[in-house]
Amino acid sequence: MIAFMHNTVDELERKALKVWMRGVMANHGMSAYEWAKRAGTSSTNITRFLNQESKYIPSSRTVAKLVQIAGTSPHDINADTTSRTIEVLNVKGERMRYVNVHGVEGKVLAMELQQNSGYGNGHINKGDTIIIQEDAKPKDMDVIMFECEDGFLVGQIMGKMIVHKSVEYHNPRVLADVSVVGKVVQCIKNF
Repeated sequence: MIAFMHNTVDELERKALKVWMRGVMANHGMSAYEWAKRAGTSSTNITRFLNQESKYIPSSRTVAKLVQIAGTSPHDINADTTSRTIEVLNVKGERMRYVNVHGVEGKVLAMELQQNSGYGNGHINKGDTIIIQEDAKPKDMDVIMFECEDGFLVGQIMGKMIVHKSVEYHNPRVLADVSVVGKVVQCIKNF
């Protein structure tokens, strides 16, 4: 694990921790409050650190608690130096721009969402770019992108169903009834 106990933390380590924390929340559809509650710590340990102005660093004990819930660690991300540039497509398959992705292996697709995602309460919204691992075998609790009669949507696999986290009402869908594009591994916010 990265040494977070020192007062002078390398800026790359700080960035890696922030990327990891934001990625965990996006991939698991958890707010800072939900994650902290499950980890037995305070949500301010997350939100204060993610604030751009803050000099605060979570303790190694806090990071260890968060790792237990996330199932990954910042070291996992920091150790992987693979990086590549991929094109971002719209729903018609037209190139919009390029993005750099780090630590994602296999067949990867970047897609800009041009409609409500069906996962807005999970912090994946219209206008965001999502990175999808197409050759991953999605499993229970994974967040996936799929195509259906309503277009391209995002949902979480729960058993044989896909459940949305949406401001709008979306009925759960049967996994076997949709065309799965792949597992969502990252969300790039459009600010």
